[in-house]
Amino acid sequence: MIYSEIARQLQLFVQAVIVGAVLIFVYDLLRVFRRVVKHRVIGIAVQDMLFWMLCALGLFAFMYRQNDGIIRGFLILGAFCGMLFYRILFSRWVVKGGTAMLRCVFRAIGRFFTSSARLSVFLPELWEGVCKKTCVGRKKWFDT
Repeated sequence: MIYSEIARQLQLFVQAVIVGAVLIFVYDLLRVFRRVVKHRVIGIAVQDMLFWMLCALGLFAFMYRQNDGIIRGFLILGAFCGMLFYRILFSRWVVKGGTAMLRCVFRAIGRFFTSSARLSVFLPELWEGVCKKTCVGRKKWFDT
């Protein structure tokens, strides 16, 4: 009986580690977005405050739901360990790679719209030329 309870608490600790790592991963995605799209200092502060308040509520809900309403310090420690391990092992690569990928996507979208804008300037001129040739040809055809 005691062994199963210890195993359950260990399982909860591992889940808390995973939750902590996922929270920091989501924060890294926010950091990637900030690197690609420039923000003002006040915008960053508001984003951080909202993010961490939502994380605190989510972590509280996780602990409340998984541990029958009992808030335990080792679950907070587990989430902190997950955040720390993820930050040390993966964060740098996720932010660098994500930033490079998102910049490539934004560049491709920008090129598409730039070429579309150029094409929209060129198409009316082309269309006007086609209409003039077609109308001139038809006028001669109708006149004869």
